[in-house]
Amino acid sequence: MITDLRTLPVHSILETDLCVIGAGAAGIAIARDLSGSGFRVVLAESGGFNLDPAVQSLYKGESTGEPYAADLDACRSRYFGGSTNCWGGMCLPLSEWDFRERKWVSYSGWPIHYQELEAYLVRAHQLCDNGPYMYGKEVLNSLPFKELAFDPDLLDVHFWHMNRYWRRSQIRFADKFGRELRASRNVTVLLNANVTRIATHESGRWVEQVEAKTLEGKTVLIRARWFVLACGGIENARLLLASNETNQRGLGNDYDLVGRFFMEHPHVACGSVSIEPEQNSISSYARLWRLGKSRCRPGLSLSPAAQEQNQTLSASLSIDPTFDPEGAWVLWQKLRERVATRDAACLSPRAVVKALSRSREMAGHVYHRAISGSWPEGDSGRFVLYARAEQSPNPCSRITLSDDRDSLGMRRVCLDWRIADIDRKTLLLISAIARAEFARLGLGRVTQADWITEGAWPPRIDVGPHHMGTTRMSASPRDGVVDRNAKLHSVANLYVAGSSIFPTGGHANPTLTLLATSLRLADHLRSLQ
Repeated sequence: MITDLRTLPVHSILETDLCVIGAGAAGIAIARDLSGSGFRVVLAESGGFNLDPAVQSLYKGESTGEPYAADLDACRSRYFGGSTNCWGGMCLPLSEWDFRERKWVSYSGWPIHYQELEAYLVRAHQLCDNGPYMYGKEVLNSLPFKELAFDPDLLDVHFWHMNRYWRRSQIRFADKFGRELRASRNVTVLLNANVTRIATHESGRWVEQVEAKTLEGKTVLIRARWFVLACGGIENARLLLASNETNQRGLGNDYDLVGRFFMEHPHVACGSVSIEPEQNSISSYARLWRLGKSRCRPGLSLSPAAQEQNQTLSASLSIDPTFDPEGAWVLWQKLRERVATRDAACLSPRAVVKALSRSREMAGHVYHRAISGSWPEGDSGRFVLYARAEQSPNPCSRITLSDDRDSLGMRRVCLDWRIADIDRKTLLLISAIARAEFARLGLGRVTQADWITEGAWPPRIDVGPHHMGTTRMSASPRDGVVDRNAKLHSVANLYVAGSSIFPTGGHANPTLTLLATSLRLADHLRSLQ
């Protein structure tokens, strides 16, 4: 069932078994998995079915650390479906390596093993309507792919799945699962329900109820046996910090760890490669491949051996085409259709990408050309080497609350994003290895990005945006916020879902892994009945 808080009587009290706060990828996955079970579930969503600027503005905050590439209210979607309403659709699981403790990476290591998530990763992959569950070299057996002899001690080959991106934009969880949730007999989706407070027993060790409000001020209470926060990597921390009636530091924050270890995936162009017209050796790595229902995009990543030898983090590299005649023609046609009222020459790359977000497969190529900074110049013999890196867990990189308040009276967030030396070293390493390997294999002439040759750092660092780590999972409450089952160490019936529980983030897009951990959490909750 789907209902709207605005239609409920004033001061209503909803009684349920499980309250999930946030109807994005994680929250919908949990509610859907428990649909048809003995659980009564309330899935509370801040927004409605469509973007509402007044609701979206609740995400506004300030940034005081490393310049962040996106406004905090522009890089997330606060309505039913969450950020699946605005994501690029790229899927890639974290690897077994990412779960290990690495002695040169402080705070690394998950309290669960990769093998505990394998089956859930397959289920998450299926939720996203992808093709066969293949992300590594096994893909090569299914494609006419010309593999190059990159040194396996330095670089691994992987494939991102792009699900429906080439046909109808990306998969949106609201579209895919909305009808199913509406028909559910035991799940109630409550729209326009902004949870502003988590109320606990006076001991602070048991959540009794949460308070949800509309923008107009109508308030309801939701009482449950168990609660799950699934509001995203920033809002999960915000709500815990704001619920400070029994602990001035915030709920679950006995060791001042809530909001710390904020991680991103820094994205930078680290160079370009030029080839002669008769060369086509890297073309297999610079295109999308059809694999069942997916489009697969090849990438190169630092091997575990290279990371260990050089004491760095994970990173990946894509080879992005800068221009092609077919793409230019499709682009122009779409511009005429979508933005006929404006002069195309005045549009920024991001505006062009937004205008083309529902175009055919060329949207992917247009996107990568735009973010590479090569718009609109270029030729078919030039490619951009675009890197995406893991970020090290850093307790000084964090979310706190500012004194500014939103329209519901909640304190807004303040992001202090920090980038460490090892993060920079990782991007420099994959750039250097790519340059050396391209030269060794005669794949073209690599020109490093100006920021590398000048020994500086890019004035602008693009981001996922992938918000991770702010309620990290740990074996001990002194090292993190939630335990191996994603339950707050210090609160008996409060769980957290999403990438905020990641102790480390690898270089992979987080959606597939956060879905897997959410499905694992749903199974754990089912066992509590």
